[in-house]
Amino acid sequence: MKNAKKYTRGMVFGVFDIFHPGHIYFLTEASTRCEHLTVVVARSEVVELLKKRVPRNLLEDRIEKIRAHNSNYNVIEGDETLGEWAVLRDNPSDIIFLGYDQQGIARELDRIGVEYEFIESHHPDKYKSSLL
Repeated sequence: MKNAKKYTRGMVFGVFDIFHPGHIYFLTEASTRCEHLTVVVARSEVVELLKKRVPRNLLEDRIEKIRAHNSNYNVIEGDETLGEWAVLRDNPSDIIFLGYDQQGIARELDRIGVEYEFIESHHPDKYKSSLL
């Protein structure tokens, strides 16, 4: 079937600061590949550890923008501790969808044996949070 969903439960990870068309493309594309999508939004303290800066927007505001975009997504807060991966244990998924620039997460998922797929970029020269 042309529009059949490949996976039942999918998951994505991100900061989703300065919610932009690249994020919308990523979430929309992931949601077309599964029946139920869980969106894990990184906590500010974890973002600071990873990116050496805090997000411009509060966690609650970032979550609300995603929910406003699509209320069917299951939007949850990320782990409190970097590398804990409790969200994977507590929210089982068939597949993790990664953005083109999430190679670090891919390495971690390889290490712990979790299946993932990359989603191609959508104008990364134009819609990348670090550029906006």
